[in-house]
Amino acid sequence: MIKYPNMFKPMTIKGVTFKNRVMASPMTTDRTVWADGTPTQECINGYENRARGGVAAVTITETFIDFDRAARHDHSIDFVKDNPSVHKLESLFVLSEAIKVHGAVASVQFNHIGNVNHPDTISSGRNPIGPVGYVREDGVTVDEMDEEMMREVADTFATACASAQANGFDMVMLHGGHGWLLGQFLSPLTNTRTDEYGGSLENRAKFPIMVLDRIREVCGNNLLIEYRISGAERVPGGLEVEECAQFVKMIQDKIDLVHVTSGLYHNHVVSKAFSSMFHPHGCNLDLAEAVKKVVDIPVVAVGGFNSPEQIEEAIASGKCDFVAMGRQMLADPQFVNKVAEGREDEIAPCLRCSCFNPLASDPNARPHAETFQCTVNPYSMRELRMQWQPPVRRLQDVLVVGGGVGGMYAAITAAERGHNVTLLEKSDRLGGVLWYTDEDCHKEDMRRYRESLIVRTRRAGVNIVTGVNVTKEVIESYEPDAVILAIGSEPVVPGIPGLKENAHHALWAYENPELVGKKVIMIGGGLIGVECSMHLADKYGCEVQVIEMLDDYARDAYMSHRQAIDLFMPETVNITCGVACTEVRPDGISYKEKDGTIKSIEADTVLFAIGMRAKTKEVEELMTACANTRIIGDCKKPAKIMQAIRDGMFAAYDIV
Repeated sequence: MIKYPNMFKPMTIKGVTFKNRVMASPMTTDRTVWADGTPTQECINGYENRARGGVAAVTITETFIDFDRAARHDHSIDFVKDNPSVHKLESLFVLSEAIKVHGAVASVQFNHIGNVNHPDTISSGRNPIGPVGYVREDGVTVDEMDEEMMREVADTFATACASAQANGFDMVMLHGGHGWLLGQFLSPLTNTRTDEYGGSLENRAKFPIMVLDRIREVCGNNLLIEYRISGAERVPGGLEVEECAQFVKMIQDKIDLVHVTSGLYHNHVVSKAFSSMFHPHGCNLDLAEAVKKVVDIPVVAVGGFNSPEQIEEAIASGKCDFVAMGRQMLADPQFVNKVAEGREDEIAPCLRCSCFNPLASDPNARPHAETFQCTVNPYSMRELRMQWQPPVRRLQDVLVVGGGVGGMYAAITAAERGHNVTLLEKSDRLGGVLWYTDEDCHKEDMRRYRESLIVRTRRAGVNIVTGVNVTKEVIESYEPDAVILAIGSEPVVPGIPGLKENAHHALWAYENPELVGKKVIMIGGGLIGVECSMHLADKYGCEVQVIEMLDDYARDAYMSHRQAIDLFMPETVNITCGVACTEVRPDGISYKEKDGTIKSIEADTVLFAIGMRAKTKEVEELMTACANTRIIGDCKKPAKIMQAIRDGMFAAYDIV
């Protein structure tokens, strides 16, 4: 019997069959196209990988209907430029075919961003356009669209859809949510017109309906249209779910599916346009349910789904007909296949760690080296490169020292490439420092990821040996052909008077929650210190004072994650920046402010999280046991899960 019958129930719409109820939703990436809008091979491989993973439909990411006023960046596939080259046409066909040959419906999302554009982005240098004219806070003038402009935009939408249809795509998605142009007309927050295109819902709906009617006129009734809409914009004065549902009811005879998201792109954490790790999974399902109650067409829900149980329940309950997943498709494109094969315990769940955002320490910076690299899946966005990794010439005996996430990923990769792999772990369990996720009330997805790696390590045939203190002599006794060292790092213990005697590292609190007092001081406001403080406050009601030497906290968090931390920060956590702890006592600490003033705080428990350091001496000693040794993860340089598993994968690929 099928374990998830609703998830795997097919549906046919206008002769197009969706083989199950899971879709890969569009996600913006910036390694998808050449300068002329042609999809790269890397782009094609990425989308084909999702289709190969078993989903019912794959939607190409945000694609602009023109590259003048509609586009907010230039890394978008172009379906509309005049006189496209033969090379580009071939690439578009290859892209749609790469999706369809695996049984998935090929779709493309079309968008116009309207009044949030900038003259620097607009190729002609003209002003952005929108439902009303005004001068934005940044000084940019937005031109109000007249009917001629509306008809021109509608024509361009239709031209783009016709191009997609001609190039083999089964379906198009019109982006009417997240605060883009179609949504700007529908929202009472941005459409304050007093003519026939403003005021009532019926008037605000006229321009989106004009676009839909024009597409049908040009493309006919066979092209499937999926309309993406924010079920609620979740901001004061914005579109509410009641009007959204009525609008969808108005257009349901013009579209084939409605895709219910939420919020605004430029306020994406608060409005749940992209859910954070603190939001509930399926955070927009209530909006999808409200729409489904009043319409007769299939409803797609999106918003943080990352387990088959969540998907099955959402569909079985009648709240939606399909579930779409975005970042989860980066985390594990084989999601659907694994469920179908009874291997759901191997799924790498998306951590919703905002992999696509810049660091909070500098909101204007964008760390391109890590942008769109998935924390839990090092293959994601490297599909093309991985095709050209060297094949194994000789099967070898590989010894992995350390059973954290980096060590496990190295062991899995080496074993899957055919090597004979033994993994040695000092403790009695795998997972390294991620043992704390058993306790942390915000880290359930990370715990699931740890468990999935343990399952994969065992099923890959790795010989696992725990409880062994690895020395040079131990490594030599195995006579390995290659060694991968992944022994991790250890906490930095600052030389603050009284700290060693009167304080504990933050991770101690997870092992000994019963010993943590009501009033806590956390020395160190990086991610470890801040997230541990949030956990203690949310789970145990602790009052936590965080002391940070720098001028900001959680500087190692990505921008969206930092915003989520601010949004969900418990009231009982207080953070003071720009101060330095000078002494730790049994009953509290003293600290120095910038002006030199010394102050004291009392507490029941003092914790610290100042950083981690690599185990350099241990690594240097162990490296002498085997000439063919590689160092990965924190024992090379303390970093994050992303870097550890990436290093583990490539270290294993280097053993040929």
